Amino acid sequence: MNQDLEALGRIQDLSGDEFERFKQAAHTLISKTFIIRGIEKERELYDFVLRNIALFDAWFSCMDAALVRDESLGVIAFRGTPNTRLHFTREEICAVLSLRLLYEDKRLEVSLTAFPVITIRDFQQKYNAMTGEEIKKTALIRILSRLSFCKLVSMETHDYADLDGIIQLYPSIPLCIDRSALDEAVAFLEKKEGVDSDDDADKPTEDES
Repeated sequence: MNQDLEALGRIQDLSGDEFERFKQAAHTLISKTFIIRGIEKERELYDFVLRNIALFDAWFSCMDAALVRDESLGVIAFRGTPNTRLHFTREEICAVLSLRLLYEDKRLEVSLTAFPVITIRDFQQKYNAMTGEEIKKTALIRILSRLSFCKLVSMETHDYADLDGIIQLYPSIPLCIDRSALDEAVAFLEKKEGVDSDDDADKPTEDES
């Protein structure tokens, strides 16, 4: 038997309650991608996965998947095959990049909250600055709902039109987009903006045409 799979035998040593927790943790990772230590209801699951990480690694390897964990962030993430991954639209990708920049700005601030917080206005302004386009209200609602579902943020308001509404930034954001990927994305967007500006400069004005 593959030596990496020997840890699967440990599943037989789990008690009934532990086996139920194993199933709950596996389901959470597959369906929600992340288990986050800072979320109170997930703390026990997070600790359980870490205590049994060899078993989880072996179990997920059977489906050509893996777990990625960052104990400094307190996040465990599921990494599956391409056909199991979520696919984001261009708007959603720009939104995640905006959140990543905001997370970088906020993470060192002293706060009484478990996670960094921003307002919907902060997000809107960062998104508009990054894309050079003003995000429409319907797109704003749809994007924030999707990112909340993906456990990248937590909304403390149901009224997404309230620009003072609070958004909690989860540490799954930097695990989703690491620093090098963020730098590459920002450089790409800056280059694109430069190209677009050059294209606009080349366009003849009404007086020139």
